[in-house]
This record gives sequence, C-alpha cells and structure tokens, in this order.
Amino acid sequence: MMLEKGETTGKETQKQDNLEHLHAAVETLRAKRDQLCADTAALKNLKDELDQGQPLKEVMSDDSMQLLLKSRLMQLKDLQMAYQLIAGYDLIESKQSKSVCVSFRTAFEGVYLETYNVEIDLTRTVQITRHNIPPCVPLGRLAKDNLQTDFKAFLEILSLHLNALAGRKQQISLIKEHTGTVEVIERNQLCNFLVLMCKTQEENQPAVLCTLEYGELTQCLPTRVTIESENKTLVESPQWKKNQLLLMESPVHSALLTMRKMGSIV
Repeated sequence: MMLEKGETTGKETQKQDNLEHLHAAVETLRAKRDQLCADTAALKNLKDELDQGQPLKEVMSDDSMQLLLKSRLMQLKDLQMAYQLIAGYDLIESKQSKSVCVSFRTAFEGVYLETYNVEIDLTRTVQITRHNIPPCVPLGRLAKDNLQTDFKAFLEILSLHLNALAGRKQQISLIKEHTGTVEVIERNQLCNFLVLMCKTQEENQPAVLCTLEYGELTQCLPTRVTIESENKTLVESPQWKKNQLLLMESPVHSALLTMRKMGSIV
C-alpha cells in the first residue's frame, strides 16, 4: 500500500509539473503574439504615415528605427511589384536591410538598352549613397524634390528621365545605321538638341538642316522642329511642311526613312 501511494504521489507531481510547463509555454506564446500584433500595428501605422508624406518624430527609439526601415522596404517592394514587368526598376535589399540598390532598366521600341543603378540609404535621412546615373540627368534636383517625401514619385520620374535619354540616344544610333546619307552635325549629352543635315533628291540643291529640340526631358519626341535651307522655296513647300510635322510626331529615324520613301531626301 505504501508503494502504491508513493507511485501515485509521484505521478501527480509529474503531472503538476507538466501543467506548469504548459501554462508557462502558453503565457510565452501569448506574450509573443501580443508583441507581434503590436509591432504589426505600429509598422502599418508608420507605413501609412510615410505613404501620406507625414513628418517623422524628431526622436526615435531603436525599435522605432527598425520599424521605419521595414516600412520603407515594404513601400519599395510594393512599387517593385508594379514596375518589374516593364522597363522600370528592380530592387535588391542589402544584408543589413538598411539600404537598397535600385536597378533601372531602360528600353526603346522593345529593345533593352543601358541599366543604371542607385544605392539608397533607408535610415532616418533617406539619401543616395552611390550611383552611375549620367551627369546630364538632374539627379540632385529630382532627389531634392521627392526622395525624402515620396519614393514612388522619385523612382517614377527618374525612370522616365533615364528611359527618355536612352530612347533619344538610340534614335541617333539608328539614324547612323539606317540613313547613312543623313549627317548628325550637332548633338549634346542629353541628346535633347539635334541638328541633322539632309541631302535632297534634286541635284545641285543645297542641303536642308533639321533642328530638333526636346523641351520635355522625359519624352523621346521633340517639342520643336525647325527646317532651314538656302532654298527658301523648298522649305516653305507643302512637302517639307509635312516633313516638319512628321519629325514632330515620329521617332526621328522612322521619320527620316519615311521622308526617303516619299522622295524628300536621298
């Protein structure tokens, strides 16, 4: 009887210990759940504030700083989902999750061209740490306008600038490749000012100068086209008025090929 009583007491003690361990585990899990819920709510609130462009607090704890980094990464990843299927940008997160590298893929008429990279520090003061953006692109002004307050606007406008620049450069390459008789006599780094010398079909006729100005740096089409020649009658003719309009409405290499087919240039 004494032995049976001892065994029963031992089992009850072990059972009690197991219950206490289970209760402790439950309390630990509840605490983790509550902390996760609180962190998720704080992260969502901070992300909403960033999306709305609200100012951040002057003093932030280490935990708040971590939430800030996570919220900014969430913003950028949301944007990547929208743009990764087009000639836009891709995001690569750093190991410490304190910065991202944004790769901008440029394209024109379905052909991928140059790729540019910008490394962005995501700590309290968002800033560009490294990049290979061409100096002619107004990166500093674009960053000053939007980088701190609107990631989406900054990435979108920079992508437009880079794609437009790549498109204008590609058009000049295609002029040289497909219309060898047309000479590019002047261009600048931004490729937003272009002077072409075209030879007409008629012999002994002076060349025609076509000046293309691209006033909108996020576009591949000119905003102004000027036609000049010593033969004033020629440039005022209906045919060259059509050519002027064609150069305004079509990529320059396509317009020149059409002008050749119509007999305006050789």
